[in-house]
Amino acid sequence: MHAPSRQATVLLAVSLSIAAGTLMVLRSKPSGAKIAFWFDPISDDTLETLPEEFGGPIDAAELRKIESIAAAEIAHGFREFQITLTSPASATYRIRVVDSLRIPSAPRVPGPSAESRSIPGLGGQGAVNFRLIAHNAIAFAPAGADRGAMVAAIGRGIGRAAVHEFAHQLLGSTPIHDTKDVRSYEYDSAARFEQYYGEIHWDIARPLIAKRIGLKSEAVN
Repeated sequence: MHAPSRQATVLLAVSLSIAAGTLMVLRSKPSGAKIAFWFDPISDDTLETLPEEFGGPIDAAELRKIESIAAAEIAHGFREFQITLTSPASATYRIRVVDSLRIPSAPRVPGPSAESRSIPGLGGQGAVNFRLIAHNAIAFAPAGADRGAMVAAIGRGIGRAAVHEFAHQLLGSTPIHDTKDVRSYEYDSAARFEQYYGEIHWDIARPLIAKRIGLKSEAVN
């Protein structure tokens, strides 16, 4: 058996080097993310037990409006990133809106506005607390706000809470709550006017999410 020539050896080494470099680029290039968002059934008690200023129970048409606005808020929040909204079965990251959240160790204590669990490399799942978000949206309504404005605020509040939780799932233990910008998705409180009314934007998490899943402009170039 003949030993390979020096030229063949060099060519092989160059080929392997190119292949390795290509593999590294493919592995490091953001590949986007698939997310799912949906509403679980909301109880009549939650839809009916609302602050007096709202003026009665949330009806079926208003609930559909809330669902539509929440989904639109998520689409708006991730509009520049390589995010695909898909079904729960095919999504890596999932958020559902539930009737309410409770603390297992203290079931009589109201739960958080939202929560998430993230598993590095596998994705994550979480939930948004409809009851708490609805009450906050009504409580923080500006003077003179009508019922329609409050309904829209509930949808925005739910959508923005979901965006916040998706950020946690995408970035794992990254401390996005370090932001001081009360008008940011990252801000660590749903008990604020800005969660429900006015414009909101990304702060410290934006470059991290862009690095993690990529920007839409990168997919075109």
